[in-house]
Amino acid sequence: MQDKLESYALYTDHYELTMLDALVRSNQADKRTTFEVFARELPLGRPFGVFAGINRFLPLLKDFYFSDDMLRFLEEEKIISKQTQEFLYSFNFTGDIMSYREGETYFPYSPVITIQASLGEALLIETLLLSIVNFDSAITTAAARIVDAANGRFVMEAGSRRIEPEAAVNAARAAYIGGVDVTSNLEAGRRWGIPTAGTASHAYTLSFESEIDAFKNQSKYLGEDSIFLVDTYDIETGITNAVKASNTNLKGIRIDSGDLAIGAKSARALLDDLGAPEAQIMVSGDLDEYKIRGLADAPIDAFESGHKLVTGSGAASAGFVYKLVAIQENSSILKMRPVKKRSEGKTSEGGQKFAKRTIDSNGMAVEESIFLEDSAQVHSQSAACRSLQSEVMSSGKIVDLPTLKDSRHHLMNSISEIPKEIRLRVDGEPAIPTVLHTKKGECE
Repeated sequence: MQDKLESYALYTDHYELTMLDALVRSNQADKRTTFEVFARELPLGRPFGVFAGINRFLPLLKDFYFSDDMLRFLEEEKIISKQTQEFLYSFNFTGDIMSYREGETYFPYSPVITIQASLGEALLIETLLLSIVNFDSAITTAAARIVDAANGRFVMEAGSRRIEPEAAVNAARAAYIGGVDVTSNLEAGRRWGIPTAGTASHAYTLSFESEIDAFKNQSKYLGEDSIFLVDTYDIETGITNAVKASNTNLKGIRIDSGDLAIGAKSARALLDDLGAPEAQIMVSGDLDEYKIRGLADAPIDAFESGHKLVTGSGAASAGFVYKLVAIQENSSILKMRPVKKRSEGKTSEGGQKFAKRTIDSNGMAVEESIFLEDSAQVHSQSAACRSLQSEVMSSGKIVDLPTLKDSRHHLMNSISEIPKEIRLRVDGEPAIPTVLHTKKGECE
């Protein structure tokens, strides 16, 4: 479990509280609303995104309250009035949330999260929700692409030292959903149960008078069957020393510099000649999906990705937005009025929407099918369409959520709906179109 903080309530933007203050003072904060989270486009022109973060966000709502100290700060800064302080004093989120599953692929305008709550409640959770799902989805998407490029070979996430410590723990979780095999981050292992791995760095080798002494020490205390970093000095000499120090029992070597394709080929030949044909070759060094794909023909067994992976491989945010799509007409009538923006380049469709994935006879996705609330298709069942949303919170209580391994497995299934030959594409159109259906009888 994550170490408990005082509260997450002020992990938010200033204007969420000033808006709330105006709404409370005008008796508008309790209106029922529907908000949706979606992305208008996919970063870098990628063909798909992978959704993650909702299962990490929901438990934090239990720690979303306003302490006396927080209320004192808001009063001293003249951000809220006495009336709003009273509103916040006993605040807890009591709304309903529907969401795509973690590990689900998504496309532009996919309604990945739907929030139904009072206007005040919905505004207060906006910033925290977006900050989590934007980060987690960006990392999970990058991991899925890196794993896809590795094409079945082992992938390790090792980016902890490249980002802020807490972000590193959460990046490891997101990367695991995306398909990586292990992480270097021990807190992620403790908190999330993710497998961890690692042996020694260049500093370890340099701390001994010679490389052979370092490797003998590693064999003695970390095991002959460990991974030896062989490029501190000379790779060929390093491999020879690793084989000798481990009595040919080494699990493998890691190369972190130089031309990795050439280095791997030379290493493979030398390991075989020295009687270590089972020893694996791992490479590292700012690897993204493109570099890994370029190493497809090299005799490499495993890849370590750090900086590129935990910064989204060029897209550090998924680009999700949080928009009001329906609001209660007035306090005496429960009817919801659809609302939408008309700003140029930022338009959206009003009214609550429901999403299904249209699948062809070969199991490939052909359309993100979106239906308005009053469509007959919302509750229809069809083998050609699978529903994408499910209830994850009801009246402020978490509904049973999939495990981390469930989310990881779900991605394996959902990504298989996208042709492999286009998964690493950039600067193009989404793999499938997102279509809003306004007529009955569609997607059957």
